[in-house]
Amino acid sequence: MTEIFTMPDIGEGMAEGDITNWLVKVGDTVKVDDSVAEVQNDKLVQEIVSPYAGTVTKLFVDPDTTVAVGDPLIEFDGDGSGAGADEAAPAPKEETPADEPETSDTPAAPAGNVVATNGQILAMPSVRHYAFEKNIDLSQVPASGRHGHITMTDVTGFTGAPAAPEAPTPEPQAAPVAPEASVPDEKSAPEKKVEVADTKSGRQPMSGVRKAIASAMSVQNATIPTVTNFDSVEVSKLVAHRSNFKEPAKEQGVKLTYLAYAVKALAAVGKKFPEINASIDMDSHEVIYHDTVNVGVAVNAPSGLYVPVVAHAESKSIMTIATEIADLASAVREGTIKPAQMQGATITISNLGSARGTWFTPIINGKESAILGLGSILKEPIVDENGELAVGQNMKLSLSYDHRLIDGMLGQQSMNYLKQLLADPSYMLMEV
Repeated sequence: MTEIFTMPDIGEGMAEGDITNWLVKVGDTVKVDDSVAEVQNDKLVQEIVSPYAGTVTKLFVDPDTTVAVGDPLIEFDGDGSGAGADEAAPAPKEETPADEPETSDTPAAPAGNVVATNGQILAMPSVRHYAFEKNIDLSQVPASGRHGHITMTDVTGFTGAPAAPEAPTPEPQAAPVAPEASVPDEKSAPEKKVEVADTKSGRQPMSGVRKAIASAMSVQNATIPTVTNFDSVEVSKLVAHRSNFKEPAKEQGVKLTYLAYAVKALAAVGKKFPEINASIDMDSHEVIYHDTVNVGVAVNAPSGLYVPVVAHAESKSIMTIATEIADLASAVREGTIKPAQMQGATITISNLGSARGTWFTPIINGKESAILGLGSILKEPIVDENGELAVGQNMKLSLSYDHRLIDGMLGQQSMNYLKQLLADPSYMLMEV
């Protein structure tokens, strides 16, 4: 019996997705729940699985094709005509038989690597981008991932030859240090060595992730009237608290970062000031108040910025939050993050602290109403409780919010409560 597998909705109401790689070819036998393709949707590349078992008799589209939800993807156990389709697309070329000579100039891949139907080695876009930046030839990297995929760990651990001999280039430009999901330690650290990026020139196509980021940020910035409150808070007690619990946390396999404290504090703010954690629906002129606080945490990867979510942050301990942040950040950078881990955020934190950033104007994410920009903790002169000049530990904060829902007074009250929680972590114990 002929079955036609159509493009599924793999996101929250997605309309279309890009087929970045086929994981099967005509003639392959597939079981139910076998992975058959990689699909790029918004900021995520995900494998989709087959709801049918049978033999692949037709692939309706080529790789790097945008497909609408509901459009045909694969024919199983048919005659190759794509019954039910208005127009049959040419089937992808079959791989060259093993006994025929190679006609491509591309170096042969090592054993274990799988070549996709478009002639590319199988690897996530973030892995490809990283390999390009580091001048690594993916065909020379042994693959350890499922279906012969090359993982980020494979590439970062590769010590072989570069993709091509380096040609003379102009003096390279210094690249900004990518923010990580943490804030620098309170002690003044030696100046970090700035990484030097490969020189880029001319026109280059945007990656799928970069296109998604560009589109989303343009819409958000154009449609939301945003106000940003800039402030700072003296956090010597927070610094001491983290110092006391850093080693006990490490013994439990937990990396205790300031970001974990910030997530917990922001969750408490979202419960006390519901508008900060709400969404606005201008079509129905309604405010949607969320029952939980799901904090999105911006994480940098070689291919761009991802925002995985710490769900129900208001009911979790700081240690649990720290563990989840580390796991989510690792999944992003390894290309194993799942769609469910990227959905449902009600408020977001963008952290530039580890890049020594201070104040900035973060753009509100998705259907949210606010985003917190977390900056560095800097030693600065302050006037202490006794009116004496002293050295304080000041954390920089930037809170952007949707002015259609949140007025300036409410925005500052929210900021003030956040500062109270960060200034003395003992207050957070009362929020569990």
